[in-house]
Amino acid sequence: MIHSKYFLILNTVLILMPFILLRGQSPGIWAATDGVKVDKSDLVHPFKSGNSAWDGDTVRIFGATNEIVAFQVIVETGTKPLTLNWAGLKELVHLKSPEYRITYVPPDTDPTLYAGRPIQVFNVNYMEVKEATNASWIHLSSLPSAIDNPLGWKPVQLVPENALSGRGGYPLLINPLHNQSIWFDIYIKKDLIPGIYLGNVLIETSEGDYSIPVRLEIFDFSLPDENSLNAMFYFENGNPILYMGSSFDNDPGFHRFAHLHRVEFVDAYNTSSASDNMDRFSGKAFTPEKGYEGPGENTGNKIIPRTFYGTPNEWLNQATARNLSDEWMEFINENIPDAITFLYMPDEPGPSEFPFIKGVADNIHSNPGPGKDLKILVTHGYTSELEGYIDIWATTPGQLDKERIKIEKSKGNQMWFYNGGRPYVGAIINDAPATDTRMIAWAAFKENIGTYFYWHVCHWNHNWQFGPGPDSPLRKQNVWQNTITFERRPQYDDWANGDGVLIYPGRELIHPEEDRGINGPVSSVRMANFRRGMQDHLYLTMAKRRGQYELINEALDNIVPGVFMEVNYNDEIYYAQDPDVYDYYRYKLGAAISENDEISGWTDDLNRPSTVIIFPNPLSGNIVNIHFQSGSPCKIQVDIYNLKGQFTGTLLRAQSHKNKLDETINLDEMKLNLKQGIYFLQIKILYSNHMNETKILKLVKT
Repeated sequence: MIHSKYFLILNTVLILMPFILLRGQSPGIWAATDGVKVDKSDLVHPFKSGNSAWDGDTVRIFGATNEIVAFQVIVETGTKPLTLNWAGLKELVHLKSPEYRITYVPPDTDPTLYAGRPIQVFNVNYMEVKEATNASWIHLSSLPSAIDNPLGWKPVQLVPENALSGRGGYPLLINPLHNQSIWFDIYIKKDLIPGIYLGNVLIETSEGDYSIPVRLEIFDFSLPDENSLNAMFYFENGNPILYMGSSFDNDPGFHRFAHLHRVEFVDAYNTSSASDNMDRFSGKAFTPEKGYEGPGENTGNKIIPRTFYGTPNEWLNQATARNLSDEWMEFINENIPDAITFLYMPDEPGPSEFPFIKGVADNIHSNPGPGKDLKILVTHGYTSELEGYIDIWATTPGQLDKERIKIEKSKGNQMWFYNGGRPYVGAIINDAPATDTRMIAWAAFKENIGTYFYWHVCHWNHNWQFGPGPDSPLRKQNVWQNTITFERRPQYDDWANGDGVLIYPGRELIHPEEDRGINGPVSSVRMANFRRGMQDHLYLTMAKRRGQYELINEALDNIVPGVFMEVNYNDEIYYAQDPDVYDYYRYKLGAAISENDEISGWTDDLNRPSTVIIFPNPLSGNIVNIHFQSGSPCKIQVDIYNLKGQFTGTLLRAQSHKNKLDETINLDEMKLNLKQGIYFLQIKILYSNHMNETKILKLVKT
C-alpha cells in the first residue's frame, strides 16, 4: 500500500477551445505521440491542442541513433466521408548538412524486409471493444484500478501501407465523423549526425492534398544494440502455418520483426533445431544481407529454452536427465556461451506437481557434469515448499516482492515477472491505454529485474482453455473481427481483449475475407509501445551508468511510484498513464546522456526517496488551484518548464501553514508570456529535515 507524506490536488478552470485545422470542407488533421490511443469516433481528444509530438502546427519528435521513433497523424472527417488516397514521409534532411538524410523506400509484400527502409508507414485498423476485459488477473471493471473508457472502436493493428485496398491499404475510406490514424516508424541509423532534420508528411485525399511539417531532433549518442532488459515472448510456430500457410513454417520474418521491436520470440529447442537456426543466435540472421536493418543488427538472440510450457517425464529419470542436460549444456557452452537457457517446469503448477519439479531439479542439480548449470524455471510466486529447487522464479506482477528479489539474488537465483495486470503493472490488452504496455519496462528497471516474459504473441488458435471446448470450430479465432482472444466462458466468467495476440496474420486462409495480402506479421499499437518501453529502459540504463541518479529517481517517482507488491489488489492506479510525462523524462534523460560520459563505479542501488502520489494529472486551463497537505512543515516551490525541460519561470514559493497550503495561480497574470501548448509544473517540497521531493504535473495551457 502507498502511504503518501502529503496530498496535493490541482484543479483548473477550463477554457474550452476546440482545435481543428479547417480549410473549408477540408478534413481536420493533427498529430500525436505513439503513446496514445485515439478512438475512431473521438473528435474531441485533449491531445488535439498539443502533445509531446505536436505543437499545433509541426510534428516534433526526438531520439538517439540506433533508435526507432514513431508518431501518428490523425485525419478527422466532418459530416461527409473522405477517401484517403495516400500518405507518406519521403525524407528527413539535416538542417545544416543536407547530405545527411533519412529517405523513404516503398515496402515489399514481406513487411519484415527492413534493409534500406528506415521509414515505414502504417494505417491503423480499429476494432470494437464491446465488453471490457473481465479477468481477475488482468483487469476488472469493478475495481478502483478499472480502465477509463474501455469500450468503443479502439486502435489495434498497424497495417502496412501496401496492404490490399479495403483491408488497410489505399485507397482507404473514412466514414463521416471518424478518425483515421496514419502511423510512422523512423529508424535513426547509427551513421547519422546529431542535429535537426526536417521533412513533411504528405496526405492525398478526395478533398485535396495536405502537408504537415516534421521536425526530428537527433541526440549526440547511440542506443546499444544489446538490450538492457531481456524480453521473452512465446511464439507458437504452428499458428502462422495454420492461418497463413505452410510456407511460413519457421519463417525468419517473424524473428526479424521481433528483433526490430527489441524482443525475442521463443519456444523450446534441442541441439538439432538450435543448430538449424544458429544464424538467429549468432546474429547473422539480422544483417542487411538477410533483409534486416535496425536495432541489434548483427547481434544474436540470447534466450534459448530447452523446454517450454512443461518438461517431459523422461527428465524424471536420473540417467536420462543427466545425459540430456550434459548434451545440451555442452552444445550451449560451445556455440552460445552467453545464452539464457532453462527447463520450464509445469506451467503455474499446483502443489500436486511439486514432487515432479523436485525430482527433475534434483536430477539436474546433482549432475556432476556440465548439465548441472541448466536452470530450473517455474512460473510461480516464491514458496518455501520449493526452496532450493528453483533457479528462476517467474512470477505474476502481484506476487513480486522486492525483498524476495534481494534474497533470491543473494543466493544466485533470479526473479522474473510475466504478463501484466492492474493495479500492479499495466494490462496488455486492447482496452487499456497504450502506456500500460510501455510502463512494463519502467517497472522492471525500478526493481532491477533482468527478464520479462509474455505468455503468447500469436494466440490465434485458442489454447486448450477455450470455453466452448477444444473441439469447437470457434477455437480458430477470427482475430481481425473479434477483439476477445482469451475466453473461458461458459465454464468461467472471464475473457480478455487482445490477450496473447500482439501480432496478427498478414495472410488469412481460415477467414479469407480478412486476408491483408501481407506476407508476414502485422504489428499492433501494443507491440510498438512495448518497443518504446524497451528503448526507454536503455535511456534509463545509460543515464545510470553516467551517474544521473537524481534524475532517474525523479523519473521513477513520477512514472512508476507504486508497482508490483508496493500496491494492493484494491488500490487505484499509481503509475503514469499520460505519454507526455514519459516523453518529458525521456527528453531529460537523453539530454543528460548527451552531456555526460560513463562513470566508473556506477551502482544499481539508486536509493530512491519515499513515494508520493499526486492526482489529478494532467491539468488543463489557465487558473490553477493548489491544495496541499503534508505530514510535517515544509516549503513548496512550483516552477514551470517546457516540453524540453527548459526552465520557463517560477509560479509559487510558499511555506505551509499548519502543514496546509491553499493557493490560486492565474497563469495569465504571471507575466511569463506562456504560449498555448504543453508545459510541466515541477513541484519541489523541502521538509524541515532537509529531505527533498519532486513531482511533475502536465499542464495544457489554453
